[in-house]
Amino acid sequence: MASILVIDDNYDMLEMLRIALSHRGGHRVSLCANGEDGLKLAKSERPDLAIVDVMMPDISGYEVVRQLRSEPQTEDMSIIILTARGQPVDKIAALDAGADLYMEKPVKPQDLLDEIEKLLSTPQKQIESGLFPVFSLRGGIGATTLAVNIALLFQQLNPSALIDFSTNSGHCASCLRLQPKRHWGMLLQTGITENQASTIGNLTMKHPSGLRLLAAPPLPLPADRLTGAHVNSILDVMQKKLRFLVVDMPPALSSASIAILEKSTKIILISSSDPLSIQSTRSTMESLKKYHDKFELLLNNITPGKQVSADKVEKTLRLPVTAQIPYHADALPNKLKGMPAVLSQPQSPFVSTLQQVIRTLLTQKRKTR
Repeated sequence: MASILVIDDNYDMLEMLRIALSHRGGHRVSLCANGEDGLKLAKSERPDLAIVDVMMPDISGYEVVRQLRSEPQTEDMSIIILTARGQPVDKIAALDAGADLYMEKPVKPQDLLDEIEKLLSTPQKQIESGLFPVFSLRGGIGATTLAVNIALLFQQLNPSALIDFSTNSGHCASCLRLQPKRHWGMLLQTGITENQASTIGNLTMKHPSGLRLLAAPPLPLPADRLTGAHVNSILDVMQKKLRFLVVDMPPALSSASIAILEKSTKIILISSSDPLSIQSTRSTMESLKKYHDKFELLLNNITPGKQVSADKVEKTLRLPVTAQIPYHADALPNKLKGMPAVLSQPQSPFVSTLQQVIRTLLTQKRKTR
């Protein structure tokens, strides 16, 4: 069963489609009689598919489609233009606007249901390799815990590595119960040259899961000791050897941080639901406007009890929440024991949600037309 939004100013057509889609197709159906209301409903409900008429009194169906494709909340939904206009130029206009399919009225209900089934069963293009930094300017909201568990989930798919780029004695090694006898700080004593870059792989440690870790130095360093040039050399080498890299980033906008973001496939932006964290996230987004299309926002619930709704956070930040991570009571004990939830509690809601996050990270975003 899919959720389907129908936008058409003809009430008889709305009723006919409602019956066909819900009774015969078993889908969950929402109806709108004009484009403006349809756009609002699409953003709030995020249906799997929209069926849009062309000739409507407020805005045309083409404009509805263009706006759906321009919004992060709706850019990836499947869209069918269903119209009485049957000239070749109309089909071209529909596809140019961003529709996946053009169909002409009148349409047989079964034909429409068949096309919907095809659209919804077509897999989206998957990302086969990538760099995924986990980032927050506010500390203490679980970014390292999330980075470690996300990296372990990537490792279950393909050879992966976790890089701890903290300059303040990072914690990724202890989260994995590893002793950081080797770390990237060893490369900074004389600077990273072309010859030294080939030794970067030897500084990684292998976790029993198979995940590679490039640890942070055990003692704090001045933040400016790690430069963008260092980061680029390290990432260039490791990206050639491994499919997926997860980076636990320092909570600062340094040249090293910018270098990581520049190379990133998607940026995992972490926020909790408390006002200070949301304010910090908003400031981060303002400072990093050029990377807006890469953001995947995770709302991490680090305290028990009722949480702020994702909708409220989205309205404040003007960014869709990719996932709301449930409170995980064992997060701190797991961290102290070096037993991440992915390994110790793989059936937990916390891990199930992160598995959904991985699927989102590996789905290539649709490019708007």
